[in-house]
Amino acid sequence: MTDEQGTVTEDQGKLWLGLLLCWGCNIVHSVMGFVLVFAYPQVGMVLFGGIGLVQLAYVVPVCLHYRKQGKSNTVKGLIIAASITALLNASCWGAIRGINM
Repeated sequence: MTDEQGTVTEDQGKLWLGLLLCWGCNIVHSVMGFVLVFAYPQVGMVLFGGIGLVQLAYVVPVCLHYRKQGKSNTVKGLIIAASITALLNASCWGAIRGINM
């Protein structure tokens, strides 16, 4: 790619693409977990309730794929979205834990 001055710049990906990829995978993950709660309750609860940690199973390989391609901004978006998901999951579990005490 070239910028306005005609110099060659490296395509480092797009931050929003990483955010959308991670959150899209999280939505699919949540729907699968919700469906599995009725078929296999233990597996479904782990998938649905532990999305903050279980998402590492698909976020890490996607991050490695985009890092190999040199798309560092896309990797940043993936990491930001995964961090937000993990923090929201932890705060929800903290609220549930606080109510039960």
